[in-house]
Amino acid sequence: MDSAPQDPARVSPRDPEDDMPLAELDARARADAALRRIRNGADPAREAFDLANTMNDEAVGRLRGAVLRWFRRG
Repeated sequence: MDSAPQDPARVSPRDPEDDMPLAELDARARADAALRRIRNGADPAREAFDLANTMNDEAVGRLRGAVLRWFRRG
């Protein structure tokens, strides 16, 4: 593995989304931030895991909310 620093001309400027928690971004911004981090040398498996985990947490939260609303009506 090459331990030399990256060529400054190839390193993209930092976006504010790169430092934000994934839960604070919408799905498109999350995916874009993960792709930028991967291009800049982050572990692709870790980025995919974090992205999937966040999306799963949101889906479970939406489902829970829908079920609770359904039971309150009944």
